[in-house]
Amino acid sequence: MILEKGNMWDVFGKTDLFMLTTNPIRRKDGAIVMGRGIAKQAADKYPKLPYDFGYRLAQAEHAQGYIEVMYPVDIGIIGTYDKQMVGWFMVKDHWRNPAAPAIIKRSVNFLTGWANGRARTWNRIDLNFPGIGNGKLKREDVLPLIEKLPDNVHVWEYE
Repeated sequence: MILEKGNMWDVFGKTDLFMLTTNPIRRKDGAIVMGRGIAKQAADKYPKLPYDFGYRLAQAEHAQGYIEVMYPVDIGIIGTYDKQMVGWFMVKDHWRNPAAPAIIKRSVNFLTGWANGRARTWNRIDLNFPGIGNGKLKREDVLPLIEKLPDNVHVWEYE
């Protein structure tokens, strides 16, 4: 993992995968709730993204053969926007709750396997620092959870 400081949007369109931290809660219209932080910024910039995300998450849950609210699909691809592939990285079980270290740890494990398996295809994956903004966790509590991410994953702290 490589820590970056600044605005993660600076690499939008220049990275192989732009990942958003999020939750799995769908609204009645099928869109995922994306009301704060980088998720809100992405939803504001691409209004179709929350609907695409809701659809993709439902597909992934169905493919797993179960839907379990407490343990959603931890990572996945939402779609491509302005030629940039965008994915999700779960940090919460509900938008109202703080981020959960156990969910972050699972997401890290999945992303680690994914990043290592696609290292030749995806030279660079960018992710905002999980759980510390609206997730209400302390940076020093999350850092040990994400340190094992491979070096093709860049984790951003907003300055």
